[in-house]
Amino acid sequence: MPSFLLRLGLAGCCAALILASTLTPQARSGPVPVAYWNVDDLRPGMKGFGQSVFKGDRLEKFQAEVLGVLKSVSPGRDMVLMRLSGCDLEKTGVIAGMSGSPIYIDGKLVGAVAYAWSFGTEPIAGITPFAQMVEFVESYEQRDLATKGRKGHAAAPPTRIPLREALVIEGRRFTAASVADAAGTPGPLANDELALRPLQCPLAASNFTTHALDLLMERTRWAGLVPMQTGAAPAHLRQVEKPPALEPGAPLAVALVRGDFDLSGIGTVTHIEGDRVYGWGHPFMGLGACELPLMSGWIHTVYPRQTVSFKMGSPLQTLGVINADVSTGIAGWLGRKPDMMPITMTVRRDPGLNPRQFSCEIARNKALLPQLVYTTLTNSVDMEGDLPEELTAELEARVEIEGKPPLLLRDTFSGSAISGGRAPAALYAQVASLIHAATYNPFEPVRIKRVVCDTTLTPGRITADIEAVELESDMYLPGETLRASVFLRPYKGPRQRVNVRLKLPNDLAPGPYTALICDDPTSTRLALRESPVLWNPTNLDQHLQALDLQTSVRRTSLVVRLPIGDTGVAFDGQALPDLPGSMVEMLSNGRRTGAQTMAGALVSKHATDWVVQGSQSVKFTVVKHKPFGKAQ
Repeated sequence: MPSFLLRLGLAGCCAALILASTLTPQARSGPVPVAYWNVDDLRPGMKGFGQSVFKGDRLEKFQAEVLGVLKSVSPGRDMVLMRLSGCDLEKTGVIAGMSGSPIYIDGKLVGAVAYAWSFGTEPIAGITPFAQMVEFVESYEQRDLATKGRKGHAAAPPTRIPLREALVIEGRRFTAASVADAAGTPGPLANDELALRPLQCPLAASNFTTHALDLLMERTRWAGLVPMQTGAAPAHLRQVEKPPALEPGAPLAVALVRGDFDLSGIGTVTHIEGDRVYGWGHPFMGLGACELPLMSGWIHTVYPRQTVSFKMGSPLQTLGVINADVSTGIAGWLGRKPDMMPITMTVRRDPGLNPRQFSCEIARNKALLPQLVYTTLTNSVDMEGDLPEELTAELEARVEIEGKPPLLLRDTFSGSAISGGRAPAALYAQVASLIHAATYNPFEPVRIKRVVCDTTLTPGRITADIEAVELESDMYLPGETLRASVFLRPYKGPRQRVNVRLKLPNDLAPGPYTALICDDPTSTRLALRESPVLWNPTNLDQHLQALDLQTSVRRTSLVVRLPIGDTGVAFDGQALPDLPGSMVEMLSNGRRTGAQTMAGALVSKHATDWVVQGSQSVKFTVVKHKPFGKAQ
């Protein structure tokens, strides 16, 4: 055998041994198969019981009877159809928050309550087999997550599953079941279909305003989350030295935000094997591999509804980490600490008033982070109560990135877009967009260390529109200073005059020119497009530089911008600015260089007392010698 093949074979063996040594202990630590049922061994009429918490932390038992088994409701997944009874389930129906409640027959675990017949008067539930919960969790099964958990993707229509034997429920005969893969999945049903949908996840919110929760709900409908104000659990329960015991049927909370504001999904523990915890029987948000706080919980009450009733609960203490969120449930490890992203917020309402400060930790998940930051920041301002219709906000947001310079957004906002109740959402959407752009860059993983945000709110609108521009002269020599008067029209105020200037270079070529007097956002967009390196970055540093350019905007600045033609080239992703004209022409005309020209512009910024809006153009000529009488 050639030596390189021998080395390759030995390397492969070593890799296989390493892989085996890392996977075997985890495989052996899983539940023992004889302790749970194989769905093929279940028969209609078999009876057992389930357990869950309906108030406080007291476990209660309810009865369960097998009605049938639905095979292949999705690839690799089956469902056990059961009728529940007891614990007032005949009145409430299957309750959202029961997700994960374990069902036992003859001392063996069947699985987790996960689906419900929303409009039925009988508590008919779909049970996710525990054997498949284990299988999917351990492999972080992802194949049916491609169209789930992503905003903007329509949910797949319900799957029609023929029943092996017809069922008579509530006096109606059913020959098929319709199984949806998401709680809100629409779709027409035939008269003979029993409609089953995943139980919605109550999202317990503490210290969140109704407005902030409405914004969150608009963006989380795809996940089947139901944000609701529940308040925190009593302090004596949250601060006990000995954490409450976690056991099958107990509340299992998964935190997205914790601290001065709390946001946690509420479900139920299905099974515990050593330090491994399984729950819910359906996904939280279909995140796959994740890192979310695993918490004990407290149930305040059950809120009955005609469709699906809800448990109203609160998280208690962090006991570990949820590291898998897959189509058959969630799972995590006790005794581990979640890696959360800190965020601090300071809000000042009117000059002279003491600022309010808030501190939270947010789940460090790529898909969730921008939305959770947006909701948390919005809530910090919503806590101030009703805002005036005419408002000015000064915002400073610092996004700290591990190993990179921070992104700093410092600007003033005013106008109709941030008036009254629209202000918080409009103000912080750009912070969320900044985080999204950084974390979803196509080059390298980015870890955001923390976000610090400082907001000052004052009543009154300070916008001003650019109405007209007058140049001091329409003819200049190279090296002279262009001067102009800009006329602004402040909101509900008299016309104002602002003087601006721009120093022309000594080597500026003679000819006609057009200067743009504009607001800073307009100037920044033009600067971004003029740089091929920043407009189409080829690495993370360039991507962050482009973001830094965009966050450098000052809306109170009045900008004079003078395009002066191509002044550099971009070559192999590198910017070569300030080149002689002959060099720019040579590189840009080369057939094999692949160079792109970089447009140049002279820019001067002038601070004003208003948030400037609009633009005006003025034309002038640069000459070598001024005609008699034109000297300045």
